[in-house]
Amino acid sequence: MMRSFGVFFLLLIGQLSHSQVEVLGGFASDTVVIGDAVDMRLTVEVEKGVNVLAVTGYFLDSIYSGLQTAKANVDTTQPVIPAIADFEILSAGGWEDANDDGFFTGEELTWDTTSIGSQLILEHTFSIRMWDPGPNVMLYPAVLYAKDGQQDQAVNENQMQLFVAPPGGLPPVQDSLQVAPIKTIKEEASNLSDYLIYFIIIGLAILFGLIYWGYTRYYKNREERKIIVEAPDVFVPSHQIALKKLSDLKGKKLWQQGDIKTYQSELTYIIREYLEGRYDISALESTTDEIVKNLSEELSSGDDVISLKRILQVADLVKFAKARPEENLHESFMTEAESFVERTADETKQVVLKDESLLEEIDNQEDV
Repeated sequence: MMRSFGVFFLLLIGQLSHSQVEVLGGFASDTVVIGDAVDMRLTVEVEKGVNVLAVTGYFLDSIYSGLQTAKANVDTTQPVIPAIADFEILSAGGWEDANDDGFFTGEELTWDTTSIGSQLILEHTFSIRMWDPGPNVMLYPAVLYAKDGQQDQAVNENQMQLFVAPPGGLPPVQDSLQVAPIKTIKEEASNLSDYLIYFIIIGLAILFGLIYWGYTRYYKNREERKIIVEAPDVFVPSHQIALKKLSDLKGKKLWQQGDIKTYQSELTYIIREYLEGRYDISALESTTDEIVKNLSEELSSGDDVISLKRILQVADLVKFAKARPEENLHESFMTEAESFVERTADETKQVVLKDESLLEEIDNQEDV
């Protein structure tokens, strides 16, 4: 019923322009093991002044299984009818269609909101468990919004994709064809050539044994007399490493050449690496929300919390939602990242310098 009402809603409003609103999203992972839960993140980008009125709920009942579809459509002369996958909605993240009208509206909508220039980024997370192996796809919801008293809708006609892997591999396919019995083979008398392979294996085993014995006899003692001196670890304040890497990233001019994803990925990696050394947290393996929550008490300034959240969230949008921030934000985020590292620097928080080539460059920076 929910899917039918959603389709009727789309036909009723029609195909209009949606430049002011963009519906994005995707699963937290490209692949998940059957029976495991996976998060699905819904992102709605709107211009300031746009009011999101409703989100259709039919998309939560629109996960199609590629495997079940293939089984259901055995007649290749008929149109392909998508088959609904076997799945569970573990959590709607607080959303609830209280009046069961097929829409999330008003107070039923709760968002994680981020402001970027003239845009607002609205995000919400659902938790889903999949039971059908193979490729699965999920439709995007339609978003009804209003601006200056005019209502409109935004629809993303693409599909979110997820591959569900079985825990022990797919079962072997049973062939319905029966193989005819094999006729009796006429055996011939054995000869020396039948055992040639065994002589070769034995000969190679003896050869390798002699080589190993010779190595241990003539070289082992000399190797044991070698004194191996390992260079001591070099410890450097974590903020010096971060500032040097930010400077190197700036010199690459990646976003100026159109490689925005690599630029944002390296920028957020440097900041996460710095947070691990500075605050002793697992920033590289944590989500943005987990990092901000862990550091909300460590950071003395609320501006530092906001600045850090902006840098990490925009990088997440670029990597996972393929958003394209305004060009002036790239340079401002670099300046904001450098300022954040300098404000939170602590000489006592030192880490092992893995790339010793950076040591001389860091020393030169301190001299300047």
